[in-house]
Amino acid sequence: MDGPALAREYYRSIDADDYETLTSLLAADFVHERPDRTLSGRERFVEFMREERPETDTEHAIDAVYSTDAGGRVAIEGRLLRADGEVWFGFVDTFDIDGEVIADLRTYTDEHPL
Repeated sequence: MDGPALAREYYRSIDADDYETLTSLLAADFVHERPDRTLSGRERFVEFMREERPETDTEHAIDAVYSTDAGGRVAIEGRLLRADGEVWFGFVDTFDIDGEVIADLRTYTDEHPL
């Protein structure tokens, strides 16, 4: 899977509560930096997604995908939608891809709802 495909599958797995696939997409030492916290390690991140997210009935709407030619850096511009379709917030995620896995992710939001 190339970088953009990994990023799309990342969102699909979160939206579908498919934590087995999510785990397979991430490097063991994966780090997610977001406005409210930093999550270090694949297991810790998946645990947070499974058990601690403030809202789990959400959908990531992807508006644009940007990638370097080699696919090692990917940026996704999108919106996080609540169950009723209301936009919770807009985001840009930047992914560092290492071979076939996501090594690091940084999230930037247009608000700080987290």
